Amino acid sequence: MPTSSPLRTKLQTSKLLQDFLQKHTGERIYLRDLLSELNNRAFAPLIFICALPEALPLPVAGVSAIIGIPLMIVSAQLVLGFSQPWLPKWIANRSFKRKDFEKVINKILHYLQKCEKVIRPRWQFASSPLAQRILGLLFLILAFVIALPIPFGNLPPAVTIVIMSLGIIEQDGVVIVLGVLAACAVLVIMTSAIAALLSALLVHLR
Repeated sequence: MPTSSPLRTKLQTSKLLQDFLQKHTGERIYLRDLLSELNNRAFAPLIFICALPEALPLPVAGVSAIIGIPLMIVSAQLVLGFSQPWLPKWIANRSFKRKDFEKVINKILHYLQKCEKVIRPRWQFASSPLAQRILGLLFLILAFVIALPIPFGNLPPAVTIVIMSLGIIEQDGVVIVLGVLAACAVLVIMTSAIAALLSALLVHLR
């Protein structure tokens, strides 16, 4: 059952990622592992980790299909005010190869640990429970875009999801606002590009 607001966390993101890799040493990383590890730490860490493989230009095949639907489901639950994320079993049992997932995590840890020296709690109104529910709607739209079969169209929205969810985790409203602005720019550009493509197609068909 949904509650009035999502839970919040002060766990440093780099530590969260390192702890997760240390605890899960199997050949595959299952979405249910993420749920089990992060259920009591709210939505932002789960969204952050799920979007990471798409936010980095690494050759992890088939990831869009794996993370697009879970991101939409989790984002919708955030909008509705659920206390913790839930996924149906057929999605929770989907998995990544551990070597691919670890490659993504190790790639970002170096940069993330540097960013965490600057990121700090500020403008906390932007990470309030109400703000998180509003951000959930933006996450939902971006997750839908990621799931679309657009060549190279998954990277920009995934990057903005990572930025915003990182801001929520660290309670840094400045990072959240920057992520929102970037997300809006991405959506405007992609919408314009799709509209232009459809217009050209209609002209060609006439």
